[in-house]
Amino acid sequence: MIVKTYRKLLSGLHALAAIALIVATALTSFNAITRYIFGYVVFGSEELCSYLTLTMVFLVFPLVEAKGMNLSVDLIDNAVKSQKIKTVILVFRGVIISALLAIMVYYQYRVAAVQLRFSAATPALKMPSALFYGIMTVCFLFGIVSWICIIFFNKRRVL
Repeated sequence: MIVKTYRKLLSGLHALAAIALIVATALTSFNAITRYIFGYVVFGSEELCSYLTLTMVFLVFPLVEAKGMNLSVDLIDNAVKSQKIKTVILVFRGVIISALLAIMVYYQYRVAAVQLRFSAATPALKMPSALFYGIMTVCFLFGIVSWICIIFFNKRRVL
């Protein structure tokens, strides 16, 4: 039940990341066309594309963790033959990554709070920068949840 609900949530994050990619691609293409054909640059498009790309990466992060598609060195996995030892290694890796993500959540939350308190904004478009730090924080939390699901409910992968 928990893993099934989490899979739906990850699918939603994946869909949002796809939308961010489509919008960033369309905006970049439109900006390139208007720049080279009409000599007009869409104000703030580079900044918006940068933030959309970063948002896409962070939205996909929990899905990558859940599917086990993150970069890793398979040297240890290939050398170890025992499934029990592989499970111990997987759990150890999950605990270490979750602890590092928890540290990131703590500091990202603090940065987002400061950004929000001082009404910090992005340079060109004046969008609240706390929004992006908040998205990163939430995605790191989802990364921790992915590892909890892997360790306690599935032992290999969530998806």
